[in-house]
Amino acid sequence: MKKRIISAILLSTVVLTAAAAPVSNVFADTDSDIAAQDATISSAQSAKAQAQAQVDSLQAKVNSLQQKQASTKAEITKIENEAKALNAQIQALTESIAQRTKTLEAQARSAQVNSSATNYLDAVVNSKSLTDVIQKVTAIATVSSANKQMLEQQEQEQKELKQKSETVKKNYNQFVALSQSLNSQAQELTSQQAELKVATLNYQATIATAQDKKDSLLAEKAAAQKAAQEAAAKQAAYEAQQKQAAQAQAASTAATTKAVEQATSSSSSSSNSSSSSSNSSSSSSSSSNSSSSSNSNSNSNNNNNNNTTVVTPPSSGGSSGINSTPIGNPYAGGGCTDYVWQHFAAQGIYIRNIMPGNGGQWASNGPAQGVLHVVGAAPGVIASGFSTDFVGYAGSPYGHVAIVTGVNSDGTINVIEGGSGFGWGHTRSHVSAAGVTFLMPN
Repeated sequence: MKKRIISAILLSTVVLTAAAAPVSNVFADTDSDIAAQDATISSAQSAKAQAQAQVDSLQAKVNSLQQKQASTKAEITKIENEAKALNAQIQALTESIAQRTKTLEAQARSAQVNSSATNYLDAVVNSKSLTDVIQKVTAIATVSSANKQMLEQQEQEQKELKQKSETVKKNYNQFVALSQSLNSQAQELTSQQAELKVATLNYQATIATAQDKKDSLLAEKAAAQKAAQEAAAKQAAYEAQQKQAAQAQAASTAATTKAVEQATSSSSSSSNSSSSSSNSSSSSSSSSNSSSSSNSNSNSNNNNNNNTTVVTPPSSGGSSGINSTPIGNPYAGGGCTDYVWQHFAAQGIYIRNIMPGNGGQWASNGPAQGVLHVVGAAPGVIASGFSTDFVGYAGSPYGHVAIVTGVNSDGTINVIEGGSGFGWGHTRSHVSAAGVTFLMPN
């Protein structure tokens, strides 16, 4: 289309230039000037229909892209609202599971300390009457049934938590894809609007009747044509970058999926073992709860990781975010959190899962859950936040994380990052640190 536009402009230039000679000749006869001007107007009218058709076609493309942008923005808003609701549900499930786990652990420890099986036998043997035996056996059965229901509810909520976590990951990937589509649409819209301006100026140039107006319009046309070429070049570069990012994400996803599957298999066998152990020691006396409560508090922090992977707590303490034993990656999917996790894993540091743990939520949930702590800006630390300059686009409900590679004298930072929107190992410099929190594993 650009070639046709340029050809039409060159044709009109030839016509107008040919007619301009007698106009510029101060010794030309007035009648000759009028005749030459009439010839110019006649030639312009013959090209008018073709130029108008080009303008109408480009305007239709611009209108279509604007409608597509509006639809994409509405879809992004819908996903943002769903993400907020899912994060709230995940938080509630996490708290419920953690509280129930404390109760089950307390009962299990009480059963081990007080030899529950022996106590049950003593209760039957030492009963004063058959009625007393029936009452005690009924009470024991009631407690066992309640514990069984608690275990079943625990398994159900853990399964529901896993499903909602997977939904959050899918929504994140869809959100990134829509955001990229919106950026691509904006690039294409800029290109089409530039071409529309070229066509409009071409149309105006074809009906110009004076040399000074023709020169002015041709200069504007040249500037608009240059802008259109620059927009097309940016569009091509953007598409090439997205293709490279997609290839990197595919490679990362293939590598992490295998680790997640292995971790899931290990988690299932561990869960079955825990269920059988809890069923064998399903009740405890109320007087023994106080003696085991302190032990429950010391171990409760080890249950924060409710993902599909198995995390072995570090020897330094149950609330630490660092684990020296290799574990499955809880942030698989090729996103920014996946990149940061792999960055530290390469150094032998394995960061436990944060729930909810989207990029921007590391700043608040990481320290709150004892996985990360806040530090100052420095090379090698984690940067987390929701600001538009740091994330790369406005309105993200997920935020972003990256690794700081340098701190500049003006307070900005240089980062290296990964994710669908940037590509694996992408670098940026002079990023605003406003609204960004700096973190390190505990």
